Amino acid sequence: MKSFRFKFLSADTQGLKTIIICLLILNVLSLASIYSSLHQAGQFTDPQKIFSKQIAWIALSWVALIIFARINYRIYFDLAYFIYGLNLVLLIVVLFFGKKVMGAQRWIEIFGMNFQPSELSKISAVIILARFFSLSSPRGLIYGFFLPLTFIVINSLVIFIQPDLGTALIIIFIFFSLGLFSRIPKRFFIALLALGLLISPFLLGHLKDYQKRRLMVFMNPNLDPLGAGYSIIQSKIAIGSGKLGGKGFLSGTQNQFNFLPERHTDFIFTVIGEEWGFIGSLFLIVIYWLILKKILYEAQRVRDEFANFLCLGISMFLFFHLFINIGMALGVLPVVGLPLIFLSYGGSNLLTAFILLGIFFNISFTAK
Repeated sequence: MKSFRFKFLSADTQGLKTIIICLLILNVLSLASIYSSLHQAGQFTDPQKIFSKQIAWIALSWVALIIFARINYRIYFDLAYFIYGLNLVLLIVVLFFGKKVMGAQRWIEIFGMNFQPSELSKISAVIILARFFSLSSPRGLIYGFFLPLTFIVINSLVIFIQPDLGTALIIIFIFFSLGLFSRIPKRFFIALLALGLLISPFLLGHLKDYQKRRLMVFMNPNLDPLGAGYSIIQSKIAIGSGKLGGKGFLSGTQNQFNFLPERHTDFIFTVIGEEWGFIGSLFLIVIYWLILKKILYEAQRVRDEFANFLCLGISMFLFFHLFINIGMALGVLPVVGLPLIFLSYGGSNLLTAFILLGIFFNISFTAK
């Protein structure tokens, strides 16, 4: 314990305190927004149970952060292949024995709570890519480029089959963003991106029908205003109606009258936008920006390349979740079913984020 306290005092305590305060604020906003979304209980069979589960997940996530903050981050370098393999086994188990909800088979039920193994893929992807890219050299293309690409493609394909397009995209985006910071020539990643764009029209044929409809209504939600375009239309109405200062807690009409679908998960940003307006939404974005700023500052400070790529991977994990979810709620990006990090209802994504932040905290304590 004394060693842990000493490391904490020697770390950038101001930055860590800022992150802790930001997380506590996000926890309060999450519970308030989820409570608001469940207030009328029009589309929920047991709103009190949902709210209680989120409180339990938040408590468990803080415990996980403390535990992982005390584990030396260098151990993940040695365990990278094991963590990846274990996660892949869990993903395959889900394909055969997972719980099916709304047409997607992504969950394993543990002690009455649904857990999503695909969320662990984000942790395993950050760790294994940090290992590969921290050891890569401009000439080591097989180990530094093709091998990590193979790992990521296999992982993404298994997740895509569930189907979970949002998580698969996050993992691919993390690969590209970390790769651009590596010593591998950038032309390989640019060529791969160009190839992906060329074959993307052929990949569209393998999407589920509801995923195709989401892409169709992205450009024009009015093509199916009561179907695939309904969520986008209602989300934009809710956010726009919040104006500058919002309508106030429990006073959002789109929310309280059950016009907003999935408002406690993928579209929780619309609850913030309607009830707290532009000012509240901007405040939320500033909170996220402060967390990202502190993580990126640590990435610049550390001299250990593995720690550097871990910090970059954690920041990319957070950034892409925020960018895609908020863009989705605003109607500027297609709906891919991705939760708003730290805010949406659901434990798997929240636990994953806190574990990654626990790893980051340990880097702050021990990395040089």
